[in-house]
Amino acid sequence: MDIWLDTTDIQLVHKAVKLGIVAGVTTNPSLIAKANRNQEEIVDDLLHAQEGPVAIQVLATDMEEMVQQGQMLYSLSNRLIIKIPLTQEGIESIHLLSRQGIPTMATAIFHPRQALLAALAGANYVAPYISRIEKIGENPWKVLQSISHIFHSYRMKTKILGASLQTIDHLLQCAECGISGVTVHKELFDKFVESEEHTLQAVQQFSLEGEKYPFLFAVK
Repeated sequence: MDIWLDTTDIQLVHKAVKLGIVAGVTTNPSLIAKANRNQEEIVDDLLHAQEGPVAIQVLATDMEEMVQQGQMLYSLSNRLIIKIPLTQEGIESIHLLSRQGIPTMATAIFHPRQALLAALAGANYVAPYISRIEKIGENPWKVLQSISHIFHSYRMKTKILGASLQTIDHLLQCAECGISGVTVHKELFDKFVESEEHTLQAVQQFSLEGEKYPFLFAVK
């Protein structure tokens, strides 16, 4: 399963790169706005900080403007993936961009029918909102299983990225569902990679035992 960072924090990206577990970066208008920097500069920094793709979202809600913004963004780099909310206008935008060879990620997915529509329109990725699906009283794991079953049954190449994760359990359940990857914000990433307490205790015990045998790593 691929780990995508949901961030504009370059230091976080560098940390993930050093650990060797980052497949790409996703952003959204809220993250870009909070960064309080020029969007092109942010995109350029994210592209240089890691070797994977960067997903960036259009702001428009009108189909023509969505397509124009997608074209403009993709002109910055062919490693960009254009994020488009899965409205009716979004479906048409995904279709038109995909015909131009521009990769897209259908976002704000709440139902399997949306994922199917996005895949039929040519989306490279769909991003179901795990915690938000829970908040509206639905079961996100049934949603993921349904999407996975549909895509597998019809051999669709569209990949599933679990988004809007809030807990380690969310992340692990996504992994158990066998989806392509997840998008992870800073707080969740830090929890994901932190050292396990019992492991640290074991390491401490090994160190204490090792002190009794200083010859183990003696340099000749």
